[in-house]
Amino acid sequence: MKAESAINDASAPKSTKSSRHPQTINIFVLTATAKMNKFKFSNWLGTSPSPTAAEVEQKKQNRRSFTPFITRSAAKPRDDVPNGAPIAKPAPVASEKPTYSPSRLTELAEKIASETEKLERYMQENNLPMPSLDPNGPGDFPKLPEDIQKSRMEIIFATRELEALAHGPREDVRWKTWSFQDSLSLQLVNHFGIAKLVPIDGTITLAELQTKTTLDPVNLARVLRHVMTNRIFREPSHGVIAHTAASRLLAEDQALQDWVGYNLEDNFPASAHVLQALKAYPEATSLTRTGFNFAFDTVDKEPMFVTFGKDPPRAKRFGGAMLSLTGGEGYEVRHLVDSYDFEEIDARGGTMVDIGGSHGFVSIDLAKKWKNMKFVVQDLPKTVDSAPSPLCDDAQVAERVQLMAHDFFKEQTVKDADVYFFRWIMHNYSTPYAISILKNLVPALKPGARVVIKDHCLREAGQETPWDERIIRSMDMVMLAVLNAQERNEDEYRELFRAADERFVFKGVMRPPGCRMSIIEAVWAPEAESEGDGEGGRIEADAQTDAGSADSAVVVEVK
Repeated sequence: MKAESAINDASAPKSTKSSRHPQTINIFVLTATAKMNKFKFSNWLGTSPSPTAAEVEQKKQNRRSFTPFITRSAAKPRDDVPNGAPIAKPAPVASEKPTYSPSRLTELAEKIASETEKLERYMQENNLPMPSLDPNGPGDFPKLPEDIQKSRMEIIFATRELEALAHGPREDVRWKTWSFQDSLSLQLVNHFGIAKLVPIDGTITLAELQTKTTLDPVNLARVLRHVMTNRIFREPSHGVIAHTAASRLLAEDQALQDWVGYNLEDNFPASAHVLQALKAYPEATSLTRTGFNFAFDTVDKEPMFVTFGKDPPRAKRFGGAMLSLTGGEGYEVRHLVDSYDFEEIDARGGTMVDIGGSHGFVSIDLAKKWKNMKFVVQDLPKTVDSAPSPLCDDAQVAERVQLMAHDFFKEQTVKDADVYFFRWIMHNYSTPYAISILKNLVPALKPGARVVIKDHCLREAGQETPWDERIIRSMDMVMLAVLNAQERNEDEYRELFRAADERFVFKGVMRPPGCRMSIIEAVWAPEAESEGDGEGGRIEADAQTDAGSADSAVVVEVK
């Protein structure tokens, strides 16, 4: 028998039924190492010559009694200590306990717990609805003050990092590679309208659900059980389907359905063909040599917007997707309304041209605050013709907002306006196109005219919150996939204006609190000798502030 087996067998607790003397055996093993001079380890292992009869008898006695292990030899008198005097014991050596440093896992878990407590306390004190996966739970997180919103974001950041650490880097990369399967199952559920077929407050069997779709029973079950891993639908009992909060939204929120449809039926295939596009055209500046063009066989034929214009249902879906995005966290128009100062322009009844402004929803909101300004909203003829009349119910607002057909790749027709405004326009175009758009303004500009861009402005790595960083960088990838366009940083915007005309004076970038988009401003100053001259700017160069966050995805917008 091996030594390890003998030790394990001897030290393991045994039932009194299986051993006559369990304590004797345990003490025998524990004491053996300290009594090696009395008990030869090699003999115990059976490696010595066969024991004599006397030795065998002695071992039997040892197993029956504790005596061999508890008797001590008589203490010998010490010459340096008087008889009967106590012998001082050596001072015990303090055991050094190893210091414990919390791991990153522990730090993250503690942060999640503390920030969750702070968030939940605020919500309870203010009677706000708690988040829930229940189908009757709130569809959106309630609006929060900046400090509590920060706690919410900390929870999101920390849980993502904690998940990555718990997976380990290899597993984390391995399974992120399969994230497209999440897109696949959601695409099928949305395309076939499965959410609308499930009773909102009830259940339906898979067999009955299959009769309402063109999907066969096997594939329907496969798709549903995959999206359930993302908390979309649930299966309260085998073969019975019910809603979660997310699947209910897919049944009732048309804008969200459009968002999912555009992203997964247009953007998803485009993204899958970016590699092919970059191999063929590595400069990646053409509107007709994108991943989208390769995906839909329109290379060197037409850009995405033209393709959508030929397909009304597809164009309508795209518009709905943009409506969903505009209402998402961090993209609300109120951030511009509340943060940009039009006071001086409003006082003298000045004019703003909203270029590519669709049906004027930005100008309408601005007109509600600034009572004297006039607004000209420009877009392509089809967009202008499809606008409602009147544009809004407030007559005092509607009379100051004018729609006008205009192509911003042609010379600007509204002369001497005070502000020329672009919201989510520049990021739709690569640098050559963006420069052309700005150049077309020049003949119309008066000294002091402002050019205001509302768009993402990339920050240096690590300056963004992790969640915002992911959203904005994802938008950058979308721009590459569908338009060979890009998000830009402050230096790139500065260079864009300089390349368009050196008489533009770049005033800087400002990010309103709680917003993902930045306000980028330049002023037309034909007489200025150096950057920083000229008047009209309301933004200082380094005025970017911390943004709030949102938990939605992002795509290109056309108005």
